[in-house]
Amino acid sequence: MFQDFSVKAFLDGMAPLVHPPLTVAHRFVDSAAGLTYYLRRPGGVMWRQKELFDAPVFYLAFHGRPASVRTVVERIAGDELMEAFAGYGENRYRNLVYFAACNVFRGKAGLEFAKAFVRQTGVQAVVGYATPVDWMASLVCDLLFLHRFYRDPSPWKNLRKIFASVHRDYPAARRLKHMLITRRDV
Repeated sequence: MFQDFSVKAFLDGMAPLVHPPLTVAHRFVDSAAGLTYYLRRPGGVMWRQKELFDAPVFYLAFHGRPASVRTVVERIAGDELMEAFAGYGENRYRNLVYFAACNVFRGKAGLEFAKAFVRQTGVQAVVGYATPVDWMASLVCDLLFLHRFYRDPSPWKNLRKIFASVHRDYPAARRLKHMLITRRDV
């Protein structure tokens, strides 16, 4: 009844393996309003914390459906996600939003959402899944990508190579329909 699965422990474990050490800010979000409160630029909680405002990766761990995520309380639709992340990629900020959730990029609606998200928020890229995913299989994929991203001396220049290396070395990534959409794709 009280089982609680969270990716936080895995990310915390990875933190000291990269240099500089990975900063992990964990927030439990139960609604679109809560997500917006945390992210809204420039007054959101994240933007008022020096160690967080320019994080290169924002990792969203939720349940998913095409073009939306599901909290324990409500569904957060694609337009609400884009509203919460409005302006996230403006100015000098280079960042990627990682949708660690089943089906978010599934089908025409999911792919259109991924591209619209990149266009409307200004982020460099999004990563996510277009199928139902096993929690552990997707976690391995996520950690492999994140570890390589943070270890690479030029991750933005090598983003596609990093992503391709995950698919090369972890074939389950292709079966999970692990996807990368960048600014060049939209």
